[in-house]
Amino acid sequence: MRVLLTGATGFVGGHIVEALLQRGHHCVALGRRPLKARPNLTPIQVDLLNGDSLSEALKGCDAVIHLVGIIRENPRRGATFEGVHIKATANLLEACREQGASRFIHMSALGASPHSRARYHRTKHTAEELVKASGLEYAVFCPSLILGKGAQFVKDMRRMLSLPVVGVLGGDYRLQPVAVGDVVAAFVEALEGGGLLGGTWELCGPKIFTLKELLQLMAEVWGKRPVFFTLPPAPMKVAAALLDRFGWFPVTREQITMLEEGNVCGSRRAFEILNGAPIPIEEVLKLC
Repeated sequence: MRVLLTGATGFVGGHIVEALLQRGHHCVALGRRPLKARPNLTPIQVDLLNGDSLSEALKGCDAVIHLVGIIRENPRRGATFEGVHIKATANLLEACREQGASRFIHMSALGASPHSRARYHRTKHTAEELVKASGLEYAVFCPSLILGKGAQFVKDMRRMLSLPVVGVLGGDYRLQPVAVGDVVAAFVEALEGGGLLGGTWELCGPKIFTLKELLQLMAEVWGKRPVFFTLPPAPMKVAAALLDRFGWFPVTREQITMLEEGNVCGSRRAFEILNGAPIPIEEVLKLC
């Protein structure tokens, strides 16, 4: 297949590029940074908010894998949840219809809902609904926190856990992180097969952690021994309200809200179709 992949230079996108090439697909790779052309890899840089340029990029493509999303807004650069999650998805779907690309594999997020207090999740849900109503063959994936080699969260935690003392946001925040290898396998199956088409699929690892438990596991696997202390949620929320517009501040109001709402799966049906069990996070962290 000839596949347009958005977010090709991102963490998950980089892994999917390699999987597509290994399986003999031609990848039209759209990323924020230039990629070097290789056999069966055509790098492009187009504006997802420009429908005309997208239509041109999609010529000859059979399918789209759409990964692009943002966790932090930057309105000065035009990066808003509504623009990146909703408008860009709408433009891609329209370009697919114009050019005859019939299959659309979409990255959403666990917790996407019209009822979420987080705009991130509400806009992700709106994009899901656009995909489902598009008339194209589709699959929507909603992963929890994705871990693996190259993940920004892993890089940040490695740096933080090297400190002698580490603050952890207080509260019973539950996560069910998933291996990037499992996410890639789900996308490839939806692209090549039919078992996952027409569905919205949650993707989680085998174990639920509190935020502190996950950091403790990371420290153990990586041989780090920091002293953990609790950061009270209320002051952190106040600080985020004042400072989260600056990229150096480690957490945004949206991220705190999403932690409060939880990030665990209610179903493992995707893995039943994939005929496998999710990779243990301990094994993932050993390779990071």
